[in-house]
Amino acid sequence: MSILIKTKGELYMSSSQGRQNGKKTIYSSKTEVKDTAGGYSLGRDKRNELRFNRRKKQSKQLKIAALSALVFIVAMSMLIAFGKNAVNVYLGDECVGMIKKTNVTAEDFKNSVNAQLTGEMGSNVQINEEIKFVSVHGKKKQIVTSEYALAQIKKMVTYKIEAAVITVDGAEILALKTQTEAKEMLDGIIAEYIPEGSNIVEKGFVEKVETIAKFVDSKTIVSKEEAIAKLTAGTSATKDYSVTSNDTLFRIATKNGITIEDVLAANPSMTVNTVLSVGEKINLKVMVPFLSVKTAENTVFTEKQEKEIEYQQDNTKPVSYKKVIQQGKDGQKEVTTQIIRINGFESEQKTVSETTTVEPVSEIIVVGTK
Repeated sequence: MSILIKTKGELYMSSSQGRQNGKKTIYSSKTEVKDTAGGYSLGRDKRNELRFNRRKKQSKQLKIAALSALVFIVAMSMLIAFGKNAVNVYLGDECVGMIKKTNVTAEDFKNSVNAQLTGEMGSNVQINEEIKFVSVHGKKKQIVTSEYALAQIKKMVTYKIEAAVITVDGAEILALKTQTEAKEMLDGIIAEYIPEGSNIVEKGFVEKVETIAKFVDSKTIVSKEEAIAKLTAGTSATKDYSVTSNDTLFRIATKNGITIEDVLAANPSMTVNTVLSVGEKINLKVMVPFLSVKTAENTVFTEKQEKEIEYQQDNTKPVSYKKVIQQGKDGQKEVTTQIIRINGFESEQKTVSETTTVEPVSEIIVVGTK
């Protein structure tokens, strides 16, 4: 086997063949040792160089890894030291406390407070202030529990409550807690003007009264008793009154819930001896409440239905002649009348129906015409 031996510029072949020829064989070559069989083996310098480069690359990779780890540690330290790990809880513009940052949102807080207040009030509520979270960095000693922050909000918050608002002719007058309370209150006002045992066929208010659902300030809600007192309290007003048949000053005063003195005070030209005429207009000063109750009561009574008288003429008899040839008899009829009252005082009366129960018998009289 022949061996190529590297020198600085040349390669010499030493072999038995060369020795036999008595001369050196010189090759121009790169830095490798080549055996005569065609194989290669690295020289020591080259191997050292490759080993050095490999170690250098590994060292660089280690430095990069160490630097990355250091950056990560510093970043995490900064995040822990200065990161936003908490939230300030605000009710409107006022901070009520700092809580630990979690998945809980301001909307969750609002829903929780709403649910608590709704349970206590028995009606839906609407919070006036905005609840908001602002992310901050907080120290452990600054942080309070969510329960504490919620309790603070509940103490400080103002809210509107869904109530039953009474309107009279479109104007909002007052609010009660529930629709049920409002209905009971209005029914109670009407009931005051319905006499026991009366045949009431219609009842209600003169004014247009409605109950609407609306969120109102909780401080404006009144009790049923307070509502009745306000709606039935009157204000002084003057109204015209038309004198009807059989009216007297006393009867007029009684019908309108005032005194005779009140009637005279509203009509300076009148005295207790003034004779009233049907259809005459007089002034009355009365108390007019927010609500006026109108009732219609039907009454039924029996009334005499007078007999008819028929005259038959007889020209054979003198004019002084008169003779009853058929005795007449009154009948009976059932009359239904309706009395309209405003706040218990009669304002109108009308006949609804008349039904004959006993037919009258006509009386026939013969008179002479001669």
